[in-house]
This record gives sequence, C-alpha cells and structure tokens, in this order.
Amino acid sequence: MFEVLRRSVEQLRKLVDDLEPDRFDGAGSRSLVALFDEVERLGAAGKALATRQVVATGAWKHDGAHRDAASWLSGTTGTTVGAARATIETAERLRELPATEAALRSGALSVVQADAIADAASADPTAEGDLLARAQYDGVRGLRNECARVKAAACTDAHARYDRVHAARSLRSWTDADGAGRIDIRGPVDLTTRVLKRLVPFEKELFRQAGKEGRRESSDALAFDALIAWAASGSARGRPRPDAETVVRVDHAALVRGHTEPGEVCEVVGGGPIPVTVAQRILEDSFVKAVLVDGTDVLAISHLGRLIPARLRTAVEELHPECDMEGCNVTFGLEIDHNLPVEQQGPTALWNLGRLCAHDHEHKHRHDLRLVGEPGRMRFVPATEWTPRC
Repeated sequence: MFEVLRRSVEQLRKLVDDLEPDRFDGAGSRSLVALFDEVERLGAAGKALATRQVVATGAWKHDGAHRDAASWLSGTTGTTVGAARATIETAERLRELPATEAALRSGALSVVQADAIADAASADPTAEGDLLARAQYDGVRGLRNECARVKAAACTDAHARYDRVHAARSLRSWTDADGAGRIDIRGPVDLTTRVLKRLVPFEKELFRQAGKEGRRESSDALAFDALIAWAASGSARGRPRPDAETVVRVDHAALVRGHTEPGEVCEVVGGGPIPVTVAQRILEDSFVKAVLVDGTDVLAISHLGRLIPARLRTAVEELHPECDMEGCNVTFGLEIDHNLPVEQQGPTALWNLGRLCAHDHEHKHRHDLRLVGEPGRMRFVPATEWTPRC
C-alpha cells in the first residue's frame, strides 16, 4: 500500500507542477476544481483514519516533543491545534457511525461535513441517515444548523449547558496588527440574537440606500455599518430605538413537557437551539410572533395583489427562515416572492409565497423561472415546465 500511495502522490505532485490552468476554458476549469476537490476529500479521509491508528497506538509520543496527539497532528500537518483536535475526535466517533465513515471514505463528504455529522449523530444516532442526505444538497451552514438542532433535541441537560454558556459570557475587543478593530461577543443564543435583531431595521435601510445608489455591499459590511448606526442612535441623542421581536419555533409537545426529545425543535429563529425553559421565559417576557395566533387559518387567506396580511406574512417568515434555494442558506435581506408572479394573476396565498435572497430573486424574475421542491431545497425550472401545486 505504501508504495502505491507514494507513486500516486508523486504522480499528483508532477501533475500539479505541470498544471497551466489558463490553457482551460471555463467548463474545463470547473471540472478541474471538482476533480481536485475529490482528491482533497479522499486525502483528508485517509489522513483522519490513519490518525485514529496513530492515537490508538500512541505513536505520536515517539519523540517526546508533543504534549498530546492534537499537538502532534497540528505540527505534522500545519493546521491549528483546534482543527487537529476536531479531526481526532471525528475519527474516533466514526467507529460507531459506519455509514458516515463509508461516505467519508468514498469522498462524498468533506472533513467539515463529517465533523458536523459525527458530532451530532454521536448524540442522536437515529439522525445519521437524515444528516447524510442533507449533506448532499445543503450548504455547510445549513448542515451545521441542522446538526445543532439534533444535538439540542437529544441533550438531557440543556438548561445546565445554557447556564454554563451564560456564566462564561464575554465581550472582548482588540486591535489587529493591520490596525483593524475587532469585537468578539459570546453568550446564550437568545441574548446574542436579541442584539442582532436590533440591527435589522438599520441593515434594511442601509441595504435600500445602497441599492438606490447602485452600490453592491456584502451582508457582513452592511451588518457592521448597522452596528455603527445603532451605536450612533442611542437614547442620549433622543432617538428611539428600533423595535425588536423574538420569533421562537418550538414543538408543542416539547413546550408542554418542558424539554425536547430527539426529532423535536426548540430554537430562536435565525439564532439557534435553546432550552425549552428559556423558550417559556421568552414567551412570558417578550413580544413573540406566532403563526395562527388566534386560530386564523392562513391557508384560507388568498387574494390578488401584492398586499400580504400580517398573519400570512408571519406564516411565510416562519416556514421560510432562509433563502428557499437549495444550498443558499442566506437569512438576511430575504424578499417575499410570488412564485407565479402577480402580473400573471399569481395569488397572494401561502402556496404561492416563498422567500429568496436578492440575488436569487432577481435571477428568477429576469429569466422567468419558477421554484419547485420544499423550502430550503428548491431549484429553478423554466416557467413552461412548472405546474401550480395549490
């Protein structure tokens, strides 16, 4: 095996050394990226599995220069100790997750995906199949969000974990070597989400202004500008603070029981999982948007025109928390979309409404496309191939 692997590495080294990417057209370049990505995945899989044996045999101790296996792997591979430790933990967890190990060995998973799945599936093994399926169509961000939900639902000491995070809460600031100011905030997700919600009105206004001026700004840049605008609009200047609201998604059974069980959800929408006890407190202390607040059947709301009633808007925001396009996972600046446009007699009804990021929304209408699939897993098809699902 060693000789075969060495020859393969040598061939690959020569191939990369001789590579002249400017000789390829766009399609050829995309193919190269896909092939090199497969090589990278297979190499990372082999490295992780071999590392597991190094740890099992204690071979990392051979020269006495390293304090632990993670330090050895970090020094050997040129990565951070944190990343090395994650690789070691994942490799060990894979012993109990044969399907995930098989996917990693085949190159179907990146190491980042395998880390997330192994971490969550170790808490709830019944979720392994669903997470592996999600990895094939969802982005890393979407997969990590789902893994966080799985872990939270399976956690038996959710409130104790919440208390530990709260006790370690922090806000730190420093200046990088290039002169950039940095801020790091860490704490319970319901509280950090409250801060981010305060920024939303400022972000929307800045986004609107940038579009009006023909400027394209990244969401990160707009979020920074929103934070600065918020800081400048404090009560000392006599300006009111923008209203913020909390949207909680929680299974009714979990809310009544007081804790989640595998498969159930309790989270701050746009934030992440929280203990049911925290959700109960939020329900008591905050203004919380809820679908069907007084039993109104949102499925029955339908009319022509763009006006979206408040209850219907709430339902759309709840059912479509991120861009509907498969693998996009954008959550900021989403725009409500009529799949069948209003101009073509598309009704303002739940079945015909979704949410898209600005890029996908513009692309859809520019090319007269329609969306098919489920929220978060949708894809575009030509209008001529689409049939209403009402």
